[in-house]
Amino acid sequence: MPQKTARTLLHFLVAITLTLAGVTTESPIHAKANKRIRTLGKDTLGESIKEFRIRYPKATCGKATSLEINPQNLVNSRNMEDIHCCLNDRDSLTKFSPFRILNLDDCAVHVIFWKSRLCGLTYLLDVRSLQIVLDPFEKLYGPPTRKVKDPDDTTRLTYVDWLEGGTELELRLSKLGGEVFSKGSKSLKGEPWLEVVYVSLWNSEMRTA
Repeated sequence: MPQKTARTLLHFLVAITLTLAGVTTESPIHAKANKRIRTLGKDTLGESIKEFRIRYPKATCGKATSLEINPQNLVNSRNMEDIHCCLNDRDSLTKFSPFRILNLDDCAVHVIFWKSRLCGLTYLLDVRSLQIVLDPFEKLYGPPTRKVKDPDDTTRLTYVDWLEGGTELELRLSKLGGEVFSKGSKSLKGEPWLEVVYVSLWNSEMRTA
């Protein structure tokens, strides 16, 4: 398999998680959803691409020419319906998280705009425990809507989200392997892969508006 094809395949495998079938718990007060889940870091769903580019002047934005999203595959286009942006510079990344963000395929933070409005963003944190990440998120957003535990170790979380209408903020323990290892990262002892935490903020209704 050509190296580029392998990298593309591995890029999509990033989102493959540890088994989600396990013990699920729901917060008794999740019905009173926190509207703050529309904001992640300094960015809010629905903000304009103009606002975003002013805040992050080093962002590379454009229409994707490949399924593999990176700055090289983003080109200027008059079609502003579906625009992707990549952030890689250190100053920008620290605005998203105090934890180290992994840079895969030269797109550390991937932001998506639909009709010039921010509808989703994702990144991977170089941490081995979802619980470490969860504490500061709960302080900001309140109790999660759902928590999923590892069926083999119920003290260990593998998935957490906050839901409000078409908006979802998601934390997921995921695995990386092979070529996608980030420089400076080390796999777990005896394992051919690395555990990371996938962070995603998304609004599905904006893409159909």
